[in-house]
Amino acid sequence: MFRNVILAAFGVGMAIGGGNCLWGNAIPVAPITIDTLSDTGTSFVYSGTLTQNDSLQLNVSGNPCLQSGAYCVNPAGVVVVPGTLGVGAAFAFADTFGGTFGTWNAGALAMEISGTSSYTVQIFPADAANGLGSGSPPKSLTLPVTTLSALGFPDFSYVDPTITFFMLDNLYPDNSGHFYLSQSSPVPEPTAVSVVGLLVCALAGAVRRTRVVRE
Repeated sequence: MFRNVILAAFGVGMAIGGGNCLWGNAIPVAPITIDTLSDTGTSFVYSGTLTQNDSLQLNVSGNPCLQSGAYCVNPAGVVVVPGTLGVGAAFAFADTFGGTFGTWNAGALAMEISGTSSYTVQIFPADAANGLGSGSPPKSLTLPVTTLSALGFPDFSYVDPTITFFMLDNLYPDNSGHFYLSQSSPVPEPTAVSVVGLLVCALAGAVRRTRVVRE
């Protein structure tokens, strides 16, 4: 009975992983406060090798405003307190952040990864799911476990890169408030995740070899 349960668990794991047993690491993020007056944001060094296959989970709340108490936005840059724009709207602008040129939403939360080169993405898109066009958009947003590739980062492999979170804007001096970043549960350190992943791979491989021999 126990053997069958173990085999079933490994089978599910292999199916979910699409046959690839080496999972990416989850990025641990301690509670972080992002000052919206700062164009440099808040940074920390990720210890180890980071690639586009690694993942991120975030809970983001706060009270960031682009006009000193007015034109306040959620992490996607969708207006939750009116100012120049009304509630449910978002302003897009083109600029370069961390070596990445693109179209961004003012007030949205961004993530930059710097290694041998740098790349920046806007974490939450300004869309209907994040309140665009709504009369009562959410003030806080949660990013489920998402790979960096799915967030928009290209293929890369950096050793001990710097990760920076900051608010996207083209005029910082009149901003006020903060973003507060946290995670739903403690994330294992990269080394621990790698060891566990390798052990699971080894066990799964052993089970598969045993089954082949017996068949």
